Amino acid sequence: MTDHKTLTANGVPVDRVLLGNLGQLVDQVLDHLVEQIPLYGQLPREELQGDIRQITERTLRAFAETFRTGVIPTGPTLEPLRESAARRAEEGVPLEALLAAYHLGGRVCADFVAGGFRPDELPDALALNRLILDFLQQVTATVSASYFEERQVITGEEQAGRQSLLTTLLDGGPAAETARRAGLQLPAEYVVLGLAYGAHADELQPGVDPKIVARRKLRRLRLELDRVTAMASLSPTDGVVLLTAPAPALEVLHTQLSKAAGVELVLSVTTAVPDQVPAAVGLVRDLLEVVRIHHRPPGVYQLDDLVLEYQLSRPSPARDRLAVLLQPLTDRADLLATLRCYLTNSRNRRQTAADLHVHPNTVDYRLRQVGRLTGLDPAQADHLPRLVAALAAYDAS
Repeated sequence: MTDHKTLTANGVPVDRVLLGNLGQLVDQVLDHLVEQIPLYGQLPREELQGDIRQITERTLRAFAETFRTGVIPTGPTLEPLRESAARRAEEGVPLEALLAAYHLGGRVCADFVAGGFRPDELPDALALNRLILDFLQQVTATVSASYFEERQVITGEEQAGRQSLLTTLLDGGPAAETARRAGLQLPAEYVVLGLAYGAHADELQPGVDPKIVARRKLRRLRLELDRVTAMASLSPTDGVVLLTAPAPALEVLHTQLSKAAGVELVLSVTTAVPDQVPAAVGLVRDLLEVVRIHHRPPGVYQLDDLVLEYQLSRPSPARDRLAVLLQPLTDRADLLATLRCYLTNSRNRRQTAADLHVHPNTVDYRLRQVGRLTGLDPAQADHLPRLVAALAAYDAS
């Protein structure tokens, strides 16, 4: 601005008013920071009176120079602010607190000189406020950009460290050494989750690239898992997640993940100390397979929920003998479906009929057919344990 007019308050250039009272203004800004922005009140005195005081003084000097010249600072003039923003990002200071501090400094400057304007200096007061707004707009853009650049670097390093640790844990490698190099601490125990999920509805739409939709689904899942600081290895259909014990409410987490993915999820759960993670991962994957084989609905499952089905999923002569009992029903899908529904409904024939959309008499007829073909009568209580085991073995085999 080549035609900038010197701004005055009570006849004194505003920049001189600020510079002549710089120490007092810096003290005021620091006091206000501690009083009005809680995070600054928690900083060590050494940092507050060192780095924070220094950048506050630099910023107020930049304000004064702007009032003198009418030129909003750019380039090298703002380099100290960029460096300070990067340090605050590294320390984990929220961006909103950082920006609030700069706006508070602008308000202190405005308040300090406001009482000195004479009526004939009203245009100078208005010009001063406009320069403060333009200055803060420039500072907000500069500080935000530097802050986010640093956070991206830090986040990338943190993610790389967690990913390296996850790989080591899954492979059964030296997790303690990997954690130390990544600056992470191994917990005493992990909650190990297995995830299984189907395709999003959009993945099946004609003309839509399913890979893009699947990647969007995975991104939403990762964002939700980041909220609970999880380490995850995900594919378009399933995944493994490690949470530091104790885990959040798993039913709530299941609901949140299902909502984020836009599909229903199955969650299998166990716990393990770090060096037993590979075995735990094998277990949760086996549980997911058991849920799939036995047509269990989406939800959260532990070994106790599937102990019979899990045991009968292990190959053995006994499992084969049990599975053979239902071989006569192989070509009778209606009888198998009726038996499965009847047992699921705790032998409630009317509920079974309602679920299958048939008459209760049809249910009775089909169950008699099951008994005739297999020698196991669903109506006899002493036949039920073998029927339940035979169905689980049949499905598993």
